[in-house]
Amino acid sequence: MDLVRFTLDHHTFTTYEIGDQHLPTLVCLHGMTGDSNSFIELAGYLRNDFHLILLDLPGHGETEPLESDEDYLFSSLAKRIMGVITKFTTEPVYVLGHSWGADLSLHIAKQYPHQIKGLILIDGGYVFPEMVEGYTEETALSDWAEYIDFSRYQSWADVVKIYQEYTTRPWDPQLEGIISSNFVVMDGHYQLRADRDSLLATIKAFYHEPCSTTYQEIECPVLFFHATIPVSDPARQKAIEKMQNSIMKVKVVGIENTKHNVHWDFPERVAREIREWMNK
Repeated sequence: MDLVRFTLDHHTFTTYEIGDQHLPTLVCLHGMTGDSNSFIELAGYLRNDFHLILLDLPGHGETEPLESDEDYLFSSLAKRIMGVITKFTTEPVYVLGHSWGADLSLHIAKQYPHQIKGLILIDGGYVFPEMVEGYTEETALSDWAEYIDFSRYQSWADVVKIYQEYTTRPWDPQLEGIISSNFVVMDGHYQLRADRDSLLATIKAFYHEPCSTTYQEIECPVLFFHATIPVSDPARQKAIEKMQNSIMKVKVVGIENTKHNVHWDFPERVAREIREWMNK
């Protein structure tokens, strides 16, 4: 895995490059509070199929925050990300996004239809915020501010205890490695590494440019993975139906016994589904 940094418009992005450059390029965009490490296990299953670009998004991992809330609007960030992508290749690419990264992927495909060959969305770009009835921007910002401020733990064991709840598979060293870069030690405590202002600006962006505004303009094939826990989730089912009715070429895959981090729960199965979708 090669670390590559690019400076665009006075802002430096950190990326990680894996695999043969002659293979189709797959750009991977992580979710909020995470970083490129989120995909490291999945990348191991896909490295013989793709030229992989893992991107630390602004205010996350090794990429510095952007200056203003407006910079985090999906339309603005999509432009910056495409600038990074074209540093690697001028050929059309595939984009994979988890959670926030899925929403970003949709906006990139909307703005640059001729430069995107296909989208792979992992449990994002469909429910939040439109399908969560009564959940206002103000409430979401308050909840996230509280979550950020209380994500401060006395020991690494406390961190692990929390993150064990985010996956259905037994905890193992691989998962521990995935989350290790999400935290920094400050004043003897483990706290989220992601930039607070970046996270709150992103929440605002979800409300100002919701994912469904992209659906009618997505021209490329889409492979969409969704969590299946909790089993009965009306908001999720409603959102899936809206996506199916609005995006021309979408394949929906719900893998049994998965939570929000579907690619953590069953990385080999996710990779197999991606390969089968590609071959078709």
